[in-house]
Amino acid sequence: MPPRHPVPNPPGRAARRSPTDRAPQAAAPPCPKGLRMPPRTLRTAPLVSGAAAASALALLAACGGAGGGPAKAAKDAAGRTVIRVSYPTNVSNVPLHIARERGYFKREGLTVKPEADLGSGSTVEAVVGGQTDMAWANTVGQLTAYSKGIDIKLVAITDLARRGSLQVLVGKDSPARKLADLKGRKVAVLAPTTICVLAIRSALKARGLPADAITFTPVSPPEHANVLSSGEVAATCTSDPFRTQMVRKLGARSVFDTESGPLKGSPVGGYLVASGFAEAHPKEIAGFRRAMERAARYANDHPDEVRALLPGFTGTDAEVAAEVVINRYLERQDPATVRPLVARVASAMRAYGLADEAIDASGYYARGEAARP
Repeated sequence: MPPRHPVPNPPGRAARRSPTDRAPQAAAPPCPKGLRMPPRTLRTAPLVSGAAAASALALLAACGGAGGGPAKAAKDAAGRTVIRVSYPTNVSNVPLHIARERGYFKREGLTVKPEADLGSGSTVEAVVGGQTDMAWANTVGQLTAYSKGIDIKLVAITDLARRGSLQVLVGKDSPARKLADLKGRKVAVLAPTTICVLAIRSALKARGLPADAITFTPVSPPEHANVLSSGEVAATCTSDPFRTQMVRKLGARSVFDTESGPLKGSPVGGYLVASGFAEAHPKEIAGFRRAMERAARYANDHPDEVRALLPGFTGTDAEVAAEVVINRYLERQDPATVRPLVARVASAMRAYGLADEAIDASGYYARGEAARP
C-alpha cells in the first residue's frame, strides 16, 4: 500500500543539513569515528550487559554530547519553526501524524518534518549530534543516557502501555510456556535499555531467578519475525504492529506480557531534544506539547482512525492494523503529570539492575510555557 505519509528521507537516515539550516555553533571535541550507541543493527549481536552502551554514553558525553545538538531551529517560507523529528514506526507515534494531518502543529506556528528511523537502539546520538532536532526513544533508554551525563531534555511522553501491546513471543512449536522456560536462552529486544528488558528483569526477580538468566540481543523490530523463525533467538520482545504480524503470520504466541508485572502502566517512550535546543526554544516546545495533547485526545477518542493511519507509516496491512493493541496516549504533558511517570521508571531501573545508582530525573523535563488545557 503506498504510504499516506511520505517519508522525506530513507528509513533510518536523518536529513542532510544545509550550512544555512542552523546557526553556527562552537565546535565540540571530535569523537572517534564509528561511535554508536547502542548498536544499530538489523541482525543480532549478543548483549551480556549494558556496560558497552554505558561506555559509549560516557564517551559521547566527554566528546561533546553534553549540551550538543542544534541550538536554533530553521524557519520555513511561512515563518513557522521547522522541527525535524526522528521516530520509529510503532503505535506510539500515531499522535505525531495526527497532529500533522489535522493542523495542530501549524496552529502552534510549527512545521514538523517526521523522519522514519527503522534502526535498532537509541537515537540520542542523532539528537546531540544535530542530525535531527527531536527524536522518540523509549523511556528507559532516555533515562540511561541522561544518567550518564548526556545533556538531553524530555519534551513529551507519548503513551502508557496496555496489556497485549508488548509481549515476549515464541514460535508456535517452541516448548516454552512461561518466561522461566527461556532461562539460558536469547531474547531479541529493541535495545539493551528498554521497558521490555526492565519488565523481564523484574519478572525474573519475582520468580527467584538472576537478572542474567536470559540473554538480551538487540534486533530491529521489523526483523523480529526473521530471527525468531530462523532460530537465531528463542524469543522476541515485540510491540505492535510487529507483534500482531508475528502472531498472525508465524503463529507466534506470548509467554510473558510486560503489563502483567510491577511495571504495569509505565510510560513507553517520548520525544527528547538536546538541552541547547530546549533552552533556545521554550515557546516551540510548549507549542509541540499542546499539539500532542490535542492529538492524544483525538487518538484516544477515535481508535478506528488510529488503526487507519498505521498502514501509511508502518507498512503493515489493514488486516493487521485492525487487530493491534492501541496504547493509552497521554493527554496531559504538564510537569505534575509527566514527572511522576518518569520517576517511577527511574526507580525501577535502580531496583532491577539497569542503573548502578539512583537516577535523579527532576531536571529532565524541558522548560516550556505552561500547557493550555
